[in-house]
Amino acid sequence: MSTIPVSEKICSLSKIDLNLLTLFCLIYSVGSISKVADMLDISPSAVSQSLRKLREMMGDNLFVRSGNMLLPTVFSDELYDNTVPIIDKLSTLLPGSTPSPKKRVTLYTESFVSPLVVPELTEKLLETNSDISLLHRTADLNEQKITELLNMRQADVVFSTLSVENSNISCQKVCKVNLVLVAAQDNSLYGNVIDEESFRNASLVGYNTKNEKIIYYRSIVDKKFRSSDRCLLTTSFASILIIIARTQCLGIIPERAFATYSEMYKLRRIDTPFPLPQFSIYSSYRKESNTLLSSVLDDLLLQTT
Repeated sequence: MSTIPVSEKICSLSKIDLNLLTLFCLIYSVGSISKVADMLDISPSAVSQSLRKLREMMGDNLFVRSGNMLLPTVFSDELYDNTVPIIDKLSTLLPGSTPSPKKRVTLYTESFVSPLVVPELTEKLLETNSDISLLHRTADLNEQKITELLNMRQADVVFSTLSVENSNISCQKVCKVNLVLVAAQDNSLYGNVIDEESFRNASLVGYNTKNEKIIYYRSIVDKKFRSSDRCLLTTSFASILIIIARTQCLGIIPERAFATYSEMYKLRRIDTPFPLPQFSIYSSYRKESNTLLSSVLDDLLLQTT
């Protein structure tokens, strides 16, 4: 009877409790000991003890606490990247295993950025990979918030008007956004061109945002060409379109959004005697993560620049 040579590496693995690596991957994914305990229906202290054993075994702290979250160390990132594919593969070999669920990608945007990227991104994902599903959330974003969302694994990718400079984050420009002044097609107060005096006294609807760049651009226009506040500020893009369509109000919206929604909401463009501001949209995601969106983001980048 022939024997198969036994690898020394396999022998060394026999000394390791593989459950520790499973717990490690779960902690890495959710960033919380208590959440892992709830998932496995065990006590948080049991999870903490297992993590302590793995820390001693690996000679690394693995995670650093930041508020209520556990942030991985550089060693932890490398360990996870090399461990999770093996565990995923082993799980498919177990009796009674079921096909893996759809891979979910969590993306954050500022509210006014959503209609510019989310529909097109969803369409491209459906065309290229049916195994990916999206979870979309909106938030007021600044560079610190974006960095926090990505480093704490609360987001896979963030779309914003901010170019993030961080050693752990990749950031690339998706598109440049031109703004246009619009009105309802049956708005009788204005023609196809508006003069400064009419614009100064017009009822305007706009975005309610904490984005410093948008606030800055808006303040420039208001100081030079406005004599009154906007009649409505809202975070809802749909509300802006509906109000413009139903009233004599004017609104400044992205040109791409106008091209998409003008027929649906019966809107028309009005030329201004002064240029409207421009801004760019950027996508940000962790450098070390092999994001599921990478190919789609590249495609989106090529299509919109």
